[in-house]
Amino acid sequence: MSKQPAVHQVSLSDDARLITVRDGERLLFGAWKCGIGIKSICGGRGKCGSCIVQIDAAAPDALGAPSAAEAALLPAHPQGGTYRLACLCEVRGALTISIPPESQAVRSTPRKPFTVTAVAARPTATRVTFDIDAPDTAPPRALTTRIEQAAASALGARAVELPLPVLADFSCVPGFDTAREVTATVLRDRRIVQLLPGRHSRNCGVAVDIGTTSFVVFLCDLARGQILAMRTAINPQAMYGEDVISRITHIQQDTALLGNMRKLLVDEINRVLIEACAEAEVLPDDVVDAVLVGNPTMQHILLGLNPQPLGRTPYLPVRSEGVDIRACELGLAIAPQAEAYVFPMVSGYIGGDTLAALLTRAADFYRGAQLLVDVGTNGEVVLAHNGMLSATSCATGPVYEGAHIRCGMRAAPGAIERVWVQADGAIRWAAIGEANAAGDKRPIGLCGSGVISAVSAGVRARLIGRDGALAPPATHRQLHANSEGESDELVLVRAPYARTGRDIVLAQQDIRAVQLGKAALRAGIEILLAESGVTQLDCVYLAGTFGNHLQPEDILEIGLVPPLPVERVRSIGNAAGDGARAALLDRHQRRRAARLAQRLSVLELSGRGDFQDLFVMHTALSPAPVAILD
Repeated sequence: MSKQPAVHQVSLSDDARLITVRDGERLLFGAWKCGIGIKSICGGRGKCGSCIVQIDAAAPDALGAPSAAEAALLPAHPQGGTYRLACLCEVRGALTISIPPESQAVRSTPRKPFTVTAVAARPTATRVTFDIDAPDTAPPRALTTRIEQAAASALGARAVELPLPVLADFSCVPGFDTAREVTATVLRDRRIVQLLPGRHSRNCGVAVDIGTTSFVVFLCDLARGQILAMRTAINPQAMYGEDVISRITHIQQDTALLGNMRKLLVDEINRVLIEACAEAEVLPDDVVDAVLVGNPTMQHILLGLNPQPLGRTPYLPVRSEGVDIRACELGLAIAPQAEAYVFPMVSGYIGGDTLAALLTRAADFYRGAQLLVDVGTNGEVVLAHNGMLSATSCATGPVYEGAHIRCGMRAAPGAIERVWVQADGAIRWAAIGEANAAGDKRPIGLCGSGVISAVSAGVRARLIGRDGALAPPATHRQLHANSEGESDELVLVRAPYARTGRDIVLAQQDIRAVQLGKAALRAGIEILLAESGVTQLDCVYLAGTFGNHLQPEDILEIGLVPPLPVERVRSIGNAAGDGARAALLDRHQRRRAARLAQRLSVLELSGRGDFQDLFVMHTALSPAPVAILD
């Protein structure tokens, strides 16, 4: 009999929970398995330095010395204590640790703005209540026949379909064979997907927008076209990395993780949905339709499709068409035989979320030259030019999610989202507030919009040059120099005023990360415009949570989008969620999404020689390209 490996207990200084770790197991993975949220942007690969923990006590030989790679990512401890990276710590004995605020996986509700728009209520699923004949009514007929005939009569249809699984579910309801009044949920006026005894008037559906970082659930009244409840939550797959490439890599290494990631996501969607139902006093059985959108990787994982082809050339999805699938097959906690619709995918990086965002645009979007930009880890860009649609995707990196930034974090309470420099040189900031007004108002770090705002403010105040270099230390008292006498960081918040007890800074490497992301996005935009013969845009629409919190002046200052009047840069909120909701409430929008997928021409940037030239040109933090390398 093989000997079982020893296990060790890891205690949290400010928490009653324990982490049980196998001998030699890395602390991060042991914490994840025990439900302890430690942030890891790179998915535990020892690349990002975001999973910092403080070692408060340790048994002899519980931890080995940090490697050179780990030591390079560890900050200096202000009180001389010990920091380690949880993803590189192999536990060999009992430990007591603290998880700093900036390393805690965000559990707070993400911000997902949405637009309240009037949508015609033409749902795919409707409910009809009717009386069925008694069993002894001549001529004698089976229950199935009596239900089908009564339903067809009530709908004014020649015939309806009653699938066996629906009848089987109904036959398990007490008194099913003696019920005279029955409510049927009918799909497209011809197929019954649910039978309930008695009268049931509530007819509800759910729209879900699944992002890499978070997701949003809309519970809607299908008959009235109204939102009954809205909930948002963190995508729990983030434990496998904050970007899609990290998750694809994990699945490539172990295909069993595809099922794990799918279950994590569906379970969390169900948890949030049940909360929304409780708020609206809706029974899960009254939720009879669902629409789900996301980027291609999220949609692949949701459907149980291996996303590996998305991460390698030619970057094609396993399936591009939209999918109608029973809720019970997805595992959704709604009427089991209800149909869920998952949006089409156009390419490996242009998914249902982009198509859903396009559904929110009216006819004027297709006149002139309009640009829709969803900025995130991947920047999706769609150009509408005189009725033609073209799109591309740019690997902008996770900087816009606050990742790979020295003091970066997600957009959550405590995150600085806006920075400005006053005329007297004082640096001011605004942070996302806590839900509890009496909570700690000190900031923790910078979210994506805060990083962009800080860079733009620095450029305006000439603390940062157009080439991205910080000004000399003598320029401002909050510019700190490195050992070579060059500015290495700009202090935005001094340690006593930060919740972490350490300075919150914009580092030189953070500015470089912004430049790389900005250059990739702008180069993609310029190629898209050139291919379509567009020299001047009429309007730029910023979609997504990140885009909604960007200041147009900031993105124009650093040249994230081509120059145009500031009033022509407009935020449109969570357009993907709005489009998913439109497709839930109006069945014609699903057909429209399929037509948009066929119309959309995708421009692949990999392998283009002009991309690198444009990339270098647009690294300058300037509205127009500047030859900064001459």
